[in-house]
Amino acid sequence: MIAAAGSHLPAQADERLFTKATESDDRLKELHHDAGDLCLRNPSRDVEVVVACKAMIIYGLALNERGWCHGRRDEANAEKDWHICESGSDRFSLDHLTDF
Repeated sequence: MIAAAGSHLPAQADERLFTKATESDDRLKELHHDAGDLCLRNPSRDVEVVVACKAMIIYGLALNERGWCHGRRDEANAEKDWHICESGSDRFSLDHLTDF
């Protein structure tokens, strides 16, 4: 997600990566939620969990391309929800795909 003010901003995609995706916005949000259930509620570092965490980022990037953002920078994680992106919205970053 976007870094705090004054820090290095994460890399955003220079071009749209998912222009041919056929999933609806609601389906992508559901897939993000399902991946989050495994990623965020599981302390193991099994491959399946790591893949779920990366899937959350990919679904988030796709939704960002469609104008959806998950949370705002001033919100606690428990309060974050999908909304139409605004200037203070969190956005997913390509940088997080290579972090392990």
